[in-house]
Amino acid sequence: MAKLDRPEIWLAIHGYLIAFLWEMLQMPFYAMGELSAWQVTVNCSLASFGDAGIMVFAYLIASWAANDRYWLHSLKPRPLIVFLGTGQLLTLVIEFIALRAPWGWNYSERMPVLLGIGLIPLMMWTVVPLLALALAARSLREPPVDR
Repeated sequence: MAKLDRPEIWLAIHGYLIAFLWEMLQMPFYAMGELSAWQVTVNCSLASFGDAGIMVFAYLIASWAANDRYWLHSLKPRPLIVFLGTGQLLTLVIEFIALRAPWGWNYSERMPVLLGIGLIPLMMWTVVPLLALALAARSLREPPVDR
């Protein structure tokens, strides 16, 4: 099996690219202080790698729950809910920790919050993974018969 026949690879590629665009567009909702445009770009790129990693991890958990590595072709409800739920849970945990850690980030006054957590990052973890999943399914050849 070639590496590009793996759904996780396509999800990581598309997930990183879409997440990077989202990360850059959501910057007005974060307090950036004195960061230069280059520093913001680097931070968004690093965050996008993390986002792609969360997507792949969530995909693996959903694949395990579905007992089907290629569930993205059928978009069965159970693995899709596990995929999105895993990502949302990890996003909540990361936001909670990062908002309180010295290495973390702060929201600007523009960020809508619910119980202290930004709604933009939570919305991101619905929109971006669904788009990345759809693009990964289109990029991936049909699953092998002997899966």
